[in-house]
Amino acid sequence: MLAGVILVFGTFGTAIIILKEKSINIAKTALVQPVLAADIYPEFVCPCCGQPLDPNNICCGSAQERIDYINSLVVKPGMTKDEIILTYVKKYGLNSFKDKDQAETFKNKIAESAPQERPIVALSPASFNLGEVSQKKGEVSTTFTVKNNGQKDLVIDKLETSCGCTTASIVFNGQEGPRFGMPGHGLNEDIKDWQVVIPPAGEAKLNVYYDPKVHLDFRGYAIREISIFSNDPVNFEERVKVELNQVD
Repeated sequence: MLAGVILVFGTFGTAIIILKEKSINIAKTALVQPVLAADIYPEFVCPCCGQPLDPNNICCGSAQERIDYINSLVVKPGMTKDEIILTYVKKYGLNSFKDKDQAETFKNKIAESAPQERPIVALSPASFNLGEVSQKKGEVSTTFTVKNNGQKDLVIDKLETSCGCTTASIVFNGQEGPRFGMPGHGLNEDIKDWQVVIPPAGEAKLNVYYDPKVHLDFRGYAIREISIFSNDPVNFEERVKVELNQVD
């Protein structure tokens, strides 16, 4: 009998030849379903307007960048939908999900498979109230502590804020790095190789700045979020927030 061939006798002794290897390959091919970019776009929102990503309604450069990134992932051979979503989230953060319950589900899934010896980012406090911020007096700031509670070096390589009025920087070993702000607003976004490496048990400072003059007509209560992206495999996007009441 030929290798890779199964000979089966059917009714009346008729020989039925099945090419074993070929049939298996065909079966595998049939099981691999291509992932469509159109199925991924609605999972995420634009950081500027908060609307689901839509290639037919691109509101800004940030939305275009994210759509292009999804397009680049779906053409990679062998990637499942979950793998594409996870890769996207590690780049743009859990906050980019449209469905916050889905974001929590993904975070729990990542935690289950995370190595015990890893960097662990810890921010404190979780929030800070700036109180009344006078537009006439201008920019105010506060500081958070960033610690590495893990057993591997913590590498911070990106900062983002939720509004153009808020910027943030890392201070490590007494030196303050560049300020970063809301994606798509151009503040130091051309810096591609910036990073801060914090050893186990080490710490840095996160400076947060709020400029009330960015929104001249705004008065009242506001919350602004700051995201730190790192190589912590579980909390790869950790956030703190500032609260304030903007007055004249």
